[in-house]
Amino acid sequence: LTLTSCLLLPSLALLSSGTSASVQAAQSEDKSRDLKRPGPRIAIIGSGVAAASAAYFLRDKFGSNCRMDIVTDESSATLVGGRLGVANFDGRKFESGDQLYTIRIYVLGLSRLYHGEETRLAVFNGRDTVLDTSDWYLVKMVQLLHRYGLAAFVQLRKFVSGMLEDFGRVYTRQNAGQAYTNVLGLLSAMSDRFPAMATETIEKLLESSGFSSEFINELVAGAMRNNYGQNVSIHGFVGAVSLAGAEGGLWSVRGGNRLIVANLLSRLAQPQQADEAESGKVRLLLNSRVTQIAKDREGWTVTSTDASRSTVVEQYDQVILTVPPSQHFNIEIKDVKVPRVDYQTTVATFVKGRLNHDWLGLKSRQSEYSVLTGTPASPLDFSSIGYQHDVDKNPSDNVYKVFSQRVLTAEQVNQLFTNVEFTHSVSWLAYPLYRRGLSINASFVLADGLYHTSPIELAASAIEMSAISGRNAALLAFNDWTGKAAELTDPSGGGQPKPADQVLVQRDEL
Repeated sequence: LTLTSCLLLPSLALLSSGTSASVQAAQSEDKSRDLKRPGPRIAIIGSGVAAASAAYFLRDKFGSNCRMDIVTDESSATLVGGRLGVANFDGRKFESGDQLYTIRIYVLGLSRLYHGEETRLAVFNGRDTVLDTSDWYLVKMVQLLHRYGLAAFVQLRKFVSGMLEDFGRVYTRQNAGQAYTNVLGLLSAMSDRFPAMATETIEKLLESSGFSSEFINELVAGAMRNNYGQNVSIHGFVGAVSLAGAEGGLWSVRGGNRLIVANLLSRLAQPQQADEAESGKVRLLLNSRVTQIAKDREGWTVTSTDASRSTVVEQYDQVILTVPPSQHFNIEIKDVKVPRVDYQTTVATFVKGRLNHDWLGLKSRQSEYSVLTGTPASPLDFSSIGYQHDVDKNPSDNVYKVFSQRVLTAEQVNQLFTNVEFTHSVSWLAYPLYRRGLSINASFVLADGLYHTSPIELAASAIEMSAISGRNAALLAFNDWTGKAAELTDPSGGGQPKPADQVLVQRDEL
């Protein structure tokens, strides 16, 4: 497990393979002329990674013969990003939302920019600090090998590389235009073993693979609690995704992770009013809260309220919903049932102060720390503690971020820190509760012409999973509209993809 921080920057030719903008535009025009009928008008509800991915690949497939509205309640184009949040604290901006533990970065087309500073890694079990490493990378590796043995990390690399090899099949199939109507079909397209992994816990999966209980209860549990706020009882597939992401390190974007979405959408859309539509354009409709989606003879009507609280009703041929069906889901969809999912509340508490080294049992008083919590020997009020750099990657003045499931009391903060100057908390529904027995057998198709990207999170909630699901929704919409669904939409996930026009995707092997 490497916990180095790295930076990402969206490629200027995002999701291309070096093809010039003029050539890509010509290719899009060629696709437009090849369509058998005029392109659809499509609404994308939401403004996170899945929405941006769907918008990009819809434009790639339809060319300019498609009108899209991206409908979001965000007030500014710079604030789009879904759960990729930013918090203002101590006069600077810090990442507060989802972290970029990506499996592969093919779909988002991101490239490495910078390697962050090493911090000391500690694992705390509620009673003792069972691991406290150096902030020197090589010394840290020696310490990890001494505690867990070389075999554990050889096993981990083999486990992760095998998963990534299987996972990579989805890119080949999506390049060929293959779409999937349900989560099980998409996972099966990667590997027949992936659905089975979701039926047992990551703890049992790793035990059967020969990993020691010490390794599982310390490093693996620490990664699960940091990434998902849950223990090693989460199902095996999401646990493996977490390990694959952690093994590759924590990635971030200079200026804030929201730029992944904001930069892509800025290339596709300009903020407009609802009455400023132009054929073939992508509109970013800000300050719009969707209240109802309903089927009619012409397709779908989407009702929303704008910044002035006026009611706006728009007509669409197809709708892609990227809003999670969590406890906060409040969109009425006429005659369509959206299965609700319990989502985990995550609280990020920013603290300006000094770590309480004595209470945590930390050796060094000079170094910045990342503190993971393994399987607790006694109840813990927090999941992890991390020293912070701001979104521009400048080191902070003793600013730490604490992940927990509930808002920390002043007493709890003062137990973890000394010389506390001030605190600030941000909470959100981050990812599903991966309880035992959680079914991943969910559909991406809510009704004819109505698609939902969020069911992918039942398998695993991660940046790359959202990007894949957004692309899948775009392929479903395109295949349905062009009459290719019977040929290129596979509800079971079996068989080989059929030939189709290729999508140009940048593949950055890192």
